[in-house]
Amino acid sequence: MKQYLHKQLFTVHRITGLIVGIMLLFASITGTLLVFSEEIDEALHHETYHIAPGTQRKPLFELLQQAGKSLRGGTPYLFFSRLPQTPEEPVIVRAEYGPDNKVYLFLNPYTGEVVHQHTNTGYFSGFLVYLHFSLLSGKTGAKVMLAVAVLLFISLLTGIWVYRKSVFKVLTFRLKPEWSSRTRRWRNLHRITGVWALLFNLLIAFTGFMMQLKVLDNRKTTGPFPDVGAPIPVDYESLLTKAAAQIPGFEAMGIRPPKKAGDPVRILGHAHEAAVWGRYSSSVHFDINGQVKKTVDFSKAPLGDKFNAAMAPLHFGNYGGIPVKILYALLGLTPGILSISGFLIWYRRKYIIKKHQL
Repeated sequence: MKQYLHKQLFTVHRITGLIVGIMLLFASITGTLLVFSEEIDEALHHETYHIAPGTQRKPLFELLQQAGKSLRGGTPYLFFSRLPQTPEEPVIVRAEYGPDNKVYLFLNPYTGEVVHQHTNTGYFSGFLVYLHFSLLSGKTGAKVMLAVAVLLFISLLTGIWVYRKSVFKVLTFRLKPEWSSRTRRWRNLHRITGVWALLFNLLIAFTGFMMQLKVLDNRKTTGPFPDVGAPIPVDYESLLTKAAAQIPGFEAMGIRPPKKAGDPVRILGHAHEAAVWGRYSSSVHFDINGQVKKTVDFSKAPLGDKFNAAMAPLHFGNYGGIPVKILYALLGLTPGILSISGFLIWYRRKYIIKKHQL
């Protein structure tokens, strides 16, 4: 019975690995690049992310109006994607026309000038994110990548059973790569890589699956979004002051104006919570008259909310600085290594060994 179970699980492991092999190689490469997306974007567009400081910033509502005037066609939903955290940073406004049609505008907060704008796929990390999660094909591509995450998880779980006897040997360095051996080099590389990267790949498969569910949920409305009209006049500076008084140590990172009548104004940011919860975890909600409707201090948030907030940081490693990102980049290549070595093991057994037996 045990031998039969082993054979069946090995078959599942082999089939799932072969099915998603090329996709794992693709996801491994794009995911590793996305670990350093912020650093790469800033290097490619340094002048966009660094402006000459002025003496007086323009009102945020005026900047929002200026962003809207610079756009052509339609009346998208405008919100502050990122507020300046230093005197040299621009204001970043996002214009949403639909799930796959967004425009980012970088404004000089002192002059109101739009210094740069690009679509959601018109810059390095935006293009790569869309490629990584949706294969540049919207909802259909997102479903494909969801299936890849599920098959990766199954492949990892069955691999634990198939190679269970090798775990201790790998962890005690008793199993060597043996590059000179034609029969063992790819098999040993597969086992060694699989064991050392097991927990990381389980984490990546699970967080990737959870994020794909969010990607699909965001595409329930295919768009285009209905026109939301001109921005509603709001004294955002006053709301920022009130928000800071609601949560000790609160720092605003972005603002979501009302999308329709009755919606609140949401001031998003953090109160120096653990970086794994993200930079927009805490928030203060106001009605249009400036009265506080809701306060979310994420340090006191339920475990379920913290669990959901941690998915993206845990998937991309943007919670522990450069050392963690380097570790993620190295481990992020292991699904690709496993897909290549797994294919070579299968190919050798299927064709080379069989050919020599004939």
